[in-house]
Amino acid sequence: MQEPGKIRISCASKKGQEELCLIVRKNISIDQCYIDKLKPFLDKNNGNLSAAIRDSIEAASQVLDEKKKEKGEKDSRSALKTIELRNKMVEDEEFLLIHHTMLEWFIKKTSGLLLEEATVYELINPYTIKKIPNFVNYVNVLNDRMGWKIKVGAEYAEPEPGTLILTLSNGNPCFRGVVAQSLALYLAKQMKMDVQGLFNRSNATKIYFKRFEFLNYEKIPKGFEEHFGSMESTFREIQKRPEFWKNLVKTYRQQNYQRLSMNKKVFEAFVSGDLPSVDDMGREFELLAGKPPETFTLAEHIMIFKELYLTDSIGSDIEVCTEKGREYVKLIHDYSDRKVCERVIQYYSNIFRSIGHPFTVTSSPHMIVFEFGKNLSPSHISEPGLAGAESELSFTP
Repeated sequence: MQEPGKIRISCASKKGQEELCLIVRKNISIDQCYIDKLKPFLDKNNGNLSAAIRDSIEAASQVLDEKKKEKGEKDSRSALKTIELRNKMVEDEEFLLIHHTMLEWFIKKTSGLLLEEATVYELINPYTIKKIPNFVNYVNVLNDRMGWKIKVGAEYAEPEPGTLILTLSNGNPCFRGVVAQSLALYLAKQMKMDVQGLFNRSNATKIYFKRFEFLNYEKIPKGFEEHFGSMESTFREIQKRPEFWKNLVKTYRQQNYQRLSMNKKVFEAFVSGDLPSVDDMGREFELLAGKPPETFTLAEHIMIFKELYLTDSIGSDIEVCTEKGREYVKLIHDYSDRKVCERVIQYYSNIFRSIGHPFTVTSSPHMIVFEFGKNLSPSHISEPGLAGAESELSFTP
């Protein structure tokens, strides 16, 4: 390969074929300040600028080579130190060697369950880590020690941030989920930062926090449980009555989920021929939702009703619209007996009466439609004639 600034030629001589190198000279511009920096090399070469520049380039090259060598040795020492530290932790039973695939399976199968505080505090000492910068530095060192290759970054305002954004990048997505939950629990309990949002991508996880005040230190913060503990309460109930839930799931699966699930009082009302009153339904709704009906918007009412309808399994499917001014609920069912259809219409009409929004009811074979917000006149729903080929009634509270 031809070197820059040089031309190689071949010529014959008494010694045989020889290769000569002709130097191609080029003019360059150089400021006086750089000439001054070259003074030691100029003195060494009796003022020969070309030789001084060559010597300075050679010296710089040697320095760079030494820096690279030092960095390589430093990285090697650091890696060796990390390995030794990890091996010592394994010997001390603080760390445990586990196959990557097995750990990933374990994390996936426990998704939606919350870590215990004591477990998190084994990783992060709450008595020494009090500030967010120290927290971020510590967890990055911890991730490096564990070999998970996860980098944690933080966006916040000093000195007492009201909001915080944590970004976890790189590493295995399953491992990132465990680290994200650990950090979120620590921040919630030790720095009063609850989770407001959680966004996962293939190579990064973002957690949005907002400062809040604890009402009960023993309780899990609402935002944290919502985003990381979707299966926690369910799993606790299964642990309390494992045989009951095992048999229930078995029965539902055997019967292809063609079973009803309703309150005993509602069942008693259906059997006796009566139905729960509007007031009773209002109290039942408040017990289910945790707040009185008047605190919810119509759209929120509809979404809670959808959850209730699918849980009761009285019908087979549901379609809803929560767009303002066009709200409706379509109930799809498999019943053909007229009396049964009438009781179902009355039952769900009482639920909607209890929330205080005017509506019309339209029934047809295998479908009941509740529409809200139209120009309605006060009326009441009577027992006969509800499940004919087409019928429409209205209600205004």
